[in-house]
Amino acid sequence: MTCPSTVFIHALRVSPNMNSACEAIRWVNWGVDSEEFDMQI
Repeated sequence: MTCPSTVFIHALRVSPNMNSACEAIRWVNWGVDSEEFDMQI
């Protein structure tokens, strides 16, 4: 994620047991699916 105010890049490590990027995104965001995110322009 790139912070919109500071432009710092934030990264998290996920378990190597994750089978897909979508599964990892869901896990990092406490069960929220990436399709539910709002787009910032």
